[in-house]
Amino acid sequence: MNSYEKRTWWSRHGLTERLKADTFLEAAITSAFLIAAADGQASEEEYDALLDRLEILGGVDRDKIDEKLTAASSQLEANGFEPQIARVSELVSDRDAAAAVLMLSLAVALADNDVSMQEREIAVQLATGLGLDSLDLDALLSEIRG
Repeated sequence: MNSYEKRTWWSRHGLTERLKADTFLEAAITSAFLIAAADGQASEEEYDALLDRLEILGGVDRDKIDEKLTAASSQLEANGFEPQIARVSELVSDRDAAAAVLMLSLAVALADNDVSMQEREIAVQLATGLGLDSLDLDALLSEIRG
């Protein structure tokens, strides 16, 4: 899947370059974690998918990923979903970056081959917060599946 992603949505959204920016990285990790945790737990497959995509495809240091993931988890536990969704929106600078964050988050959600109703709800809330509420979630999921 990695080489497929490099040729398609990953490269189209410029994710390897975007992930070099700390604010984009925080937005990507936070949004991926929010969707993965929406059904009450982030699965091991989702965690591995996040690491694979960020570490292998994006060249991001694992310690940096774990640091941001721990912060997202703590903030979610302390404050719930809404403030975290608002934070992701603050971190993203434009519509293209917002679409890239959402695509990466959905790819992580698909890692366990199940996007639950709760994960879909958070994905829709994220899309709305990012100004992407007109996107077709099922079409994006199909694109990621290839």
